[in-house]
Amino acid sequence: MRSALVTLLCAVGLVVSGGASTLAGGKADVETEVKKFQGVWTVESLESGGKKVPTDLFKDMTLTYEGDKYTVKNGKDVIQVGTQKLDPSKSPKTLDGKITEGLGKGSVMPGIYEIDGDTLKVCFDEEGKNRPTEFKTADGSKTTLVVYRRAKK
Repeated sequence: MRSALVTLLCAVGLVVSGGASTLAGGKADVETEVKKFQGVWTVESLESGGKKVPTDLFKDMTLTYEGDKYTVKNGKDVIQVGTQKLDPSKSPKTLDGKITEGLGKGSVMPGIYEIDGDTLKVCFDEEGKNRPTEFKTADGSKTTLVVYRRAKK
């Protein structure tokens, strides 16, 4: 269970990271979105396959964004590094993340996101096959929904 959770949280990091690529929304829109992601985030809640994951399983996880790069850590241990392409012109806003180091290296995952101040919500397909269209998971699905909170400085 712990190994599966670490893999899942690494994928979560991939999904929420910001990227500076030019997409349908235009370079300025993407750059504005990327700036919203910058800094350190903690997991507030996590649901996978229609089931809530206990808080104690992700309490030491952090996600740090620097430009178009993200790093997922469990305590001081780096679990995963990756980059992301955002498209803020879609509704809901979409993202495609690529894991460049660590668990899942080389994988690309389609997802959706919503960012409002210090709250970030993402939903993605763990298998990388189908982009979710709603911020929810269904029993037995490979869809994950994560709510992040910006860490206090």
